[in-house]
Amino acid sequence: MIYQAVLAFCLVALSTEAPRRVRRQTANEVATRIVAVSKSKPELLSAAVSQADPDLLRVALTDADPKLLEVALTKAKEELLGTALTEGVNGDLLRVALTEARPDTLATALTAADPELLTTALTEAAPNLLGVALKEAEVKLLATALTQGVVQELLAIALTRSREDTLATALTEAKPDLLNVALTEAKPELLATALEEAETAILAVALTKSRPDLLAVALQDATVENLIVALTSARRRKRSLD
Repeated sequence: MIYQAVLAFCLVALSTEAPRRVRRQTANEVATRIVAVSKSKPELLSAAVSQADPDLLRVALTDADPKLLEVALTKAKEELLGTALTEGVNGDLLRVALTEARPDTLATALTAADPELLTTALTEAAPNLLGVALKEAEVKLLATALTQGVVQELLAIALTRSREDTLATALTEAKPDLLNVALTEAKPELLATALEEAETAILAVALTKSRPDLLAVALQDATVENLIVALTSARRRKRSLD
């Protein structure tokens, strides 16, 4: 089984080489292949070489941090590894995940995520915001954002419409149950407003001190203008008017 997986791996690597001419592999490309053929779990290497889109496999073997590739090939759930490497995933976002994540956040994404939410993150996120999520997030909060009934549209909003500082605040300071409320019950335009306009200190208060039912009311019933008032200071509003 191991021999067959390694053979398949080598064949895929050779058959997808483009253009078809000899070139010297970089040190990183050598290192990623060593990881793949010497440290992988056989069933995960098998999943990678049998299910991966060739272009995405090439991203993994060309650009990945070898330590992060080792995490993917030793700790991932087989289904989620397949999800991360299948057609439709954005290669630039896969590159972010395999170069900018912390080992613990990558492991969380590849073991705890709902497959549909992982797909959303790897197809729709702004690259800089996916990088923030995978570099800054507390593991428990990242798991909350990728599971527990989170609405795909709301996750996409968080990964495309946030400012970097508001996303980092939500994924480092929030209480898990309140983050879950924001990502399951908010109206899309109000979640976007909160993540685009909020002052981080006030957002942190909202995501740590609120009662869940009252946070839901605010993110469902507020007008856009009043939500901005609630999440920004008078001083900031005064400066914006000057």
